[in-house]
Amino acid sequence: MTYPTTGPVRMAKRFLICGGCGFIGSNFAKHLWLKYPDSEITIVDALTYAGSLDNLGELCKDNRVQFLEADICNLGALPKLEDARFDLVVNFAAETHVDRSLYYTSEFVRTNVLGTDSLLSFCRKTDSPMLQISTDEVYGPAHDNEAFVEAAPLNPSSPYAASKASADLLVLAAIKTFGQKAAIARTSNNYGPRQFPEKLIPYFMYLARQGKPLPVYGDGKQQRSWLYVDDFCSALLKVVDDFPKGEILNIGASREYTNLEIVQRMTEFLECETEIEHVADRPAHDRRYRIDSRKFEQRYGKIEERDVVDGLRQTLAWYQSHPEIFDRLRSENARGFHDKHYRNRK
Repeated sequence: MTYPTTGPVRMAKRFLICGGCGFIGSNFAKHLWLKYPDSEITIVDALTYAGSLDNLGELCKDNRVQFLEADICNLGALPKLEDARFDLVVNFAAETHVDRSLYYTSEFVRTNVLGTDSLLSFCRKTDSPMLQISTDEVYGPAHDNEAFVEAAPLNPSSPYAASKASADLLVLAAIKTFGQKAAIARTSNNYGPRQFPEKLIPYFMYLARQGKPLPVYGDGKQQRSWLYVDDFCSALLKVVDDFPKGEILNIGASREYTNLEIVQRMTEFLECETEIEHVADRPAHDRRYRIDSRKFEQRYGKIEERDVVDGLRQTLAWYQSHPEIFDRLRSENARGFHDKHYRNRK
């Protein structure tokens, strides 16, 4: 991941990244840091179970990167941010695990809805443009051969998707009511290094390393579009360069795979002796998500995405060389969720 450091920089240099110690946020922070060597980057994260300073790596040692441990709901109370204006605020801060949203709904509402509202208020006060990172799940399930455009109605199924849809509506309302400089980017399933190991790919790798069965929901034929996290972050940089005020942009992968296909490829790459075990499906588990990214590509060019085979190899290789990340599954928080969710699924 390299970017040219010569030539004119067309954008201003002060960035605020909320949720910058999470999976996508930390990857994006590194992209921004590499492409804009003169920029000042402030990273805010509450460091809940899914966020870690380890995800930032060498950025923590750079004096032009400032980290603030804070709750997005209380951002305006931070003295270091009082009256600070940023050239762009990017909001990755969110509870994202659909399975967790079945048990901790209020936490999703607080972070995803109230947190977004708080950040919008902060951006209005400081006159800072805001980019809200959202998900294809706000559209709900897609029928065969259907792909949702940005104007499609929102039809969320899970508490997670409902909280993200609510956040999107708050952003759109702020644009209409206050003329706020804001935009929304919705993406499909991201995967890659540093994802909290509770999510499908790293969690199944964790189980496979121990020779334990891999619990696939239902028949495993739920279809998803998988986008490697670096490819999504590269696409996002184009949005940063040319901020699409007032717009919604879908940024999704072009190919679809069933969950079962992803798991089967993983077991092939890992060459492990483990079984796939079909377990009770998740409530309201959408069969298919699909978004149409033509609006983005017409404005910014084609989304460069690596093949899932190559992406999975790279992802699994990273986890194999960083086994310490699986220690996060031993925390009281992670074990508590696991006991709630998997105890009665067989």
